[in-house]
Amino acid sequence: MLLSLNKFYFFYLNIFMKSLIVFIILLILLIYVKYDLKYNKNTQLLQFTSDKITQDILFEKSPIIIEDKINNILDFIHTVISNEYFYKNNINFTDTNKINKNLATYMIIHNNNNNPINVYISNPNNKDKFRFIKSNGNNYSISNYVINDINNINNTQFINIILHPKQSIILPKQWLFIINKSCKIYSLFGLISYIVSYFIVVMN
Repeated sequence: MLLSLNKFYFFYLNIFMKSLIVFIILLILLIYVKYDLKYNKNTQLLQFTSDKITQDILFEKSPIIIEDKINNILDFIHTVISNEYFYKNNINFTDTNKINKNLATYMIIHNNNNNPINVYISNPNNKDKFRFIKSNGNNYSISNYVINDINNINNTQFINIILHPKQSIILPKQWLFIINKSCKIYSLFGLISYIVSYFIVVMN
């Protein structure tokens, strides 16, 4: 009888421990997902030279204008922010003059043209003003909103940033952006962010 009770006890203890481990794993994943989707509700533009960008600055989740020209953007990514991403996509951006929403942990918009380009950005607070009907993979969502006047986009504040040749801006997740010319974009994902971005695309 005692032996049966011991077997019964250890059987349910084993189930409890496994359930507890699963619960802890799910809780950790939930915390990571919430952090991944969290954004800075204050619109603040940061400006630094490429050698001054640190992990703490990136964690502020504010757009960062890189003041100096970068000849080799891939070298910059690999040396300066190599610890901040799990996966990288290189994109020849052509969805010009459309409202897009960044789905990557960090998106680097790099002007690889010979002339300046205009990049308009808006805080994620405004994302619900637009309907995003398609996407470029899991890199960014694309709105169906038709821009007739760049200075009046659905009563939404967009900040105009002029990127000169070889200049870049780092855009955090969920920020809205419009670019008036084709350029180069690099989407950097953390592991959880990569999964979350695909989930967002499917839900749209």
